[in-house]
Amino acid sequence: MVAKQRLLLVITLALIGGCGADQEGDSGTNLAVSSLPGVYAGTFPCEGCPGIHTRLWLQADGRFFINQHYPAVEGRQATNAHNLGRWHWAEGDHALQLDGAGPTRSFSRPNADTLVMRTHSNLEHRLAREPDAPDFSATIRMAGMVNLRGGGATFSECLTGLVVPVEKNREFTRLRHQYRSVGERGRPNYVELEGRFQWSRGVLQSMTIERFITIKLDAGCNS
Repeated sequence: MVAKQRLLLVITLALIGGCGADQEGDSGTNLAVSSLPGVYAGTFPCEGCPGIHTRLWLQADGRFFINQHYPAVEGRQATNAHNLGRWHWAEGDHALQLDGAGPTRSFSRPNADTLVMRTHSNLEHRLAREPDAPDFSATIRMAGMVNLRGGGATFSECLTGLVVPVEKNREFTRLRHQYRSVGERGRPNYVELEGRFQWSRGVLQSMTIERFITIKLDAGCNS
């Protein structure tokens, strides 16, 4: 009788231990969202080309930048496409979502260092963490609110909400002239431009205008 009771106790403890191990394993697969920020890179499949080199920057403040290089093929020159916006983790879908210009992009996260874009293709669109990647430095078309104060200006980008000082150059002078001729000093005005961000050790410092496009009165990021 005693032996039988001991056997039942051993079986019970084994079952409890097994359940505990399963629960611990499940919790271990729940990767912390706080570990998502970083740079991810890879080559997406492309019909008729060697592949689309893609690099994605996820900032800790919830903003993202993405650069995609389309290689030259017969009858088409190499091109680069850029985008920026905000990212968040959609708990219900268990996916990283990028909200910028164009459709929302979703990524699964099979492990801490890998993102896989969800597509209708049977081919995998995989990005891997890139620890020593450079900062995002591409020239990109942007829209936002510019505010001139004193001799300088700040630019608030519409999609990300980033507010950065504007470097002074010839295109800044063009913008300032248009601002003063049509706008009210000290009041933000909507502008469209091509610009490039300046970084220092991963921290955004300023924005350089590569090409000033237009300024619009009575317009804003939500109009």
